[in-house]
Amino acid sequence: MKKNKVSVIIPAYNAISYVMDAINSVRFQEYTPIEILLIDDGSIDGTADLVCSQAPEVQIIRQQNAGVAAARNTGLRAANGELICFLDADDGWFPGKIDAQVNYLRQHPSVGLVYHHWLVWQPKPNKTNCLPAPSYAHTNLPQIDPLKSGWIYPQLLLDCIVHTSTVMLRRKIIQQVGEFDESLINGEDYNYWLRVSQLCEIHKLSGVYSFYRAVPNSLSNRPKSTHYEYLVVERALKDWGLISPDGSELDRKKMTKRLSQLAMSFGYLHFHSKSGSTELAWRSFFRSIKHDPFNVKAFLYLIAARIKAGWS
Repeated sequence: MKKNKVSVIIPAYNAISYVMDAINSVRFQEYTPIEILLIDDGSIDGTADLVCSQAPEVQIIRQQNAGVAAARNTGLRAANGELICFLDADDGWFPGKIDAQVNYLRQHPSVGLVYHHWLVWQPKPNKTNCLPAPSYAHTNLPQIDPLKSGWIYPQLLLDCIVHTSTVMLRRKIIQQVGEFDESLINGEDYNYWLRVSQLCEIHKLSGVYSFYRAVPNSLSNRPKSTHYEYLVVERALKDWGLISPDGSELDRKKMTKRLSQLAMSFGYLHFHSKSGSTELAWRSFFRSIKHDPFNVKAFLYLIAARIKAGWS
């Protein structure tokens, strides 16, 4: 049986400290054929030069800094594989990932995207070279997580349960969905999985086949002027409502609570961050209360934010 080519798209921006860990984790996969595309998004630390010298088989595409969504889109346009994977430059894969996903997609033609469990890894100081190992054996697990597999649009509305570095997609699904939304500084991947969930079944393998490197000062942990996660969910509700393509429907009370919690967390981040906006915090707590009038914690923070704004 002819084996499908897998394209691995790695967007990178100033990732010289860990990009070779990501690339080597792809090299350690036993599956062939694989093409690796590194999209250097305007790095100024020599990321692309390092990869060029240490991994000459990697196809390097350089572009001016335009954000991760634009970098992934550049990769999609250049990829030649029938199956597409994404790997963030600070993450990594464990052996067997590609084999497991290719085999699953071959056996389940109705599934358009397959992802898997991942390990959240916090590197210890001065031990960044000690990469993690899988947390448990794959052989003792059920093949998929049934609660997070199928037509998962309702589950996605409640949480972005798909992690980008765990995904393998069929090219035909990408051709239908289109490209990542480059207007989203964050949440572009969340938006993409929601769009995919309208077209096909998404299944989650139970095995742990990758790690996510938790970086304390990453972009996702910094307060921003726009609440992108809330915006992505709000757009999804406007476009598709609460009903999944298979007819299942999310309980409206759960959705209301989710929106309230999203607003609350955004306000909390701005309220407690040195670089946060007290005014945005106040507005977010007010929005949280509009969704859930019984959110006592939001009421207390609303008052505290108003007092803090007055003092400042």
